[in-house]
Amino acid sequence: MTLKEVLEQAQKLTNNENEKHALFWLLVEMLNLKPSEYYLNEDLLLKEDFIKEYFNNVNKYLVNDIPVQYILNRSYFYNYIFYVDENTLVPRVETEELVFRTINYIKEFFKDKKEIKVLDLATGSGAIGITLKLELPNLDVTLSDISSKALKVAEINKKNLDANVKLVESNWFSNINEKFDVIISNPPYIPEQQAVISKTLSEPNLALFSGKDGLDSYREILKDVKKHLNNKALIAFENGYDQKSGLNALIKENLNNVKIVQEKDLANLDRYTFVFVNEGKILDE
Repeated sequence: MTLKEVLEQAQKLTNNENEKHALFWLLVEMLNLKPSEYYLNEDLLLKEDFIKEYFNNVNKYLVNDIPVQYILNRSYFYNYIFYVDENTLVPRVETEELVFRTINYIKEFFKDKKEIKVLDLATGSGAIGITLKLELPNLDVTLSDISSKALKVAEINKKNLDANVKLVESNWFSNINEKFDVIISNPPYIPEQQAVISKTLSEPNLALFSGKDGLDSYREILKDVKKHLNNKALIAFENGYDQKSGLNALIKENLNNVKIVQEKDLANLDRYTFVFVNEGKILDE
């Protein structure tokens, strides 16, 4: 069978356009092709052993609901390749945007500071903190997570990407004894009774769900965050699209004299919350 015939046969197994795209991505990744190179190789004859392996992976994806990234053990994030497995979330486009915006705010808010200490809370695969370090080498980055299995994944990515970051196993701030200029987190924020697609349930539930309203993670962070912030600091959160007002209220309950900036993602959904702390100066809301 040719490359084109194999893809067509696989895509006939689903009517879901997202799944069709995932099967295309799975195929080109297994062949180490760039997506654009597929069209130059549609007539390529594939070996039977490869075809069997591909359809075995197609079955894992469509029947067993295993994300393609887990099958391949890799995910692209901010133009870097991260190792991922079932012990961490699959990094998402929305989180890339969190990193992009945070980089811009760091450059603006700390433009006169040479070394900036950053804590990536609930780091998972390490995608956020490692990307920040690679993009801004002057950052002093610490990755923390409650899961030792997740930290093993982060350690793999630290080595693969040659990122000089520290790793700490910690339940939020329980093993964190330093103060930071930036604390960034994409914590669990799905309400525990909210329905999610089956493939998402293949990801670690500890990294997905956070109490009845999805805000328990933010409550845990915000109740202790002040003692871990330098006088001038930035907190950066990814949050659920319907959590803007609830998170805003939690911040005001726990922090005084801060500037809260909440922004939409590329789909025009409320997705990011930034808190600017500058003790001794009045910050306008």
